[in-house]
Amino acid sequence: MAYRMLAVDLDGTLLTDDKRISEANREALREAVDNGVCVVISTGRAWPGARAFAEELGVRVPVITSNGAMIIDGATGGIIYKKDMVPEAARAIIEDGRKIGTSQIIWVENKLYGLPIDERLIDYGHRFGKMDPTPMPPVETLFEVGISKVLWYDTVERAEQLAGEIREYPETTLVRSDPHFLEFFNVGVSKAKAIAAVASMYGIDRSEIAAIGDADNDISMLESVGLAIAMGNATERVKAVADRITVDNEHDGVAYAIHHFLQIG
Repeated sequence: MAYRMLAVDLDGTLLTDDKRISEANREALREAVDNGVCVVISTGRAWPGARAFAEELGVRVPVITSNGAMIIDGATGGIIYKKDMVPEAARAIIEDGRKIGTSQIIWVENKLYGLPIDERLIDYGHRFGKMDPTPMPPVETLFEVGISKVLWYDTVERAEQLAGEIREYPETTLVRSDPHFLEFFNVGVSKAKAIAAVASMYGIDRSEIAAIGDADNDISMLESVGLAIAMGNATERVKAVADRITVDNEHDGVAYAIHHFLQIG
């Protein structure tokens, strides 16, 4: 089947472990575009952390960021769509995170706030946002713009423990994009819903979409498309829902999938 859209995750998928796009992956994506495929970045990163890669690829179509909480116009950087957290839930999560003593990242549109500003938050800001986090003001002031997501950053062991113990918050979804992260979004947010929204803009049916991912936050996306491709380095949960498994992100897994599964090039 000729697929008209390809949704590609960034970290652990398109990007190598040192956060770059290999030449083989870059060339394969260009071949896909030249063959009429709409290549869409679909990432857990906020726009500041995805923008450089979109520009490197010359992306002019919408970019799905923050796990689907925000869709950005790749040509202008403007916000096409966003769905913020319910204030009651965001306030409770931030307060619980403060009591637990975990490092918290709060994204408000494309601005990064931290609570507290520690080594983890500085590391996150540089790796995933290309910016320094700003100390968080009173949370009520952030509701005027809207909180896109709250992320807890901790050790792998503690993140696993917290994931099993955390209480439910109203109208909120918890996803894991990294062993260190617990990410909270509006329950209406997912990569799957964002993929559907972008496909609708271009008149593309779900059966005509292929997607590639590696982490548990990619599962909804993979379950919603015509061809689900897991990276060789993907979690077992991701591999279980995939139609195909490519090689890992250190060995041009995206290029392999384009050549062998989409049969381009």
